Amino acid sequence: MALPKLNDTPKYSVDIPSMKKTVKFRPFLVKEEKVLLLAMESDEEDQVLGAIMDTIETCIMDDIDVKQLTTYDIEYLFTKIRGKSVGESTRVKLKCEACETENEVVIPLDDIKVIGDDADPLIELQPGMQLEMRHPSYYELKNDEHIQSGETAAATFAMIRHCLKSIKTEDDNISLKDESVKEVDEFIESMNTEQFEKVREFVETIPAMKHDVEFDCSCGHHNKIELKGMQSFF
Repeated sequence: MALPKLNDTPKYSVDIPSMKKTVKFRPFLVKEEKVLLLAMESDEEDQVLGAIMDTIETCIMDDIDVKQLTTYDIEYLFTKIRGKSVGESTRVKLKCEACETENEVVIPLDDIKVIGDDADPLIELQPGMQLEMRHPSYYELKNDEHIQSGETAAATFAMIRHCLKSIKTEDDNISLKDESVKEVDEFIESMNTEQFEKVREFVETIPAMKHDVEFDCSCGHHNKIELKGMQSFF
């Protein structure tokens, strides 16, 4: 005898920030929550990130390639899915800037937004040569050993490398994904300070999930803290 279905799964709409595309999603179920909890209990960052991507892929009801989504897409979509699954708010513990006492703060998940400048992806390096930039995917960054290593210099260079799309000249358009890491690194190293600063400015203004929090500590200090990135909220 077939067992009855417990619930009609509700459907919601959400915009994918980088694509300006609206998709439908459903809350995650116990089977998906179990996978997330097991990943979090493992304390292995790779397993947690993999479980988050799998959850998004399962719960989004439209045809999208999760591996093409940016970091801020993944963070924003997971936040929206989690909000409709286990509660519309999250509780975080934040240290007072004055006395470092931990304070529990409740944050409505609908208040969390993706914030960032819509920067021009074309950077003029010199007359007749432009560098086309892009926002790398979460999947690319998650699988880059230099970024995951925690080494600041190596991670910064790797992040810049992932943001380079092509070199445009009057006669050619060179796709950098077809070039070796060594060749791309040598190209970056050949930049002067002004050129490199333009590239770094683009990277530093990539949108991110942010929220400003204000709270009063028992010591009397009024705190204003910017939370950034999914790890700040869960």
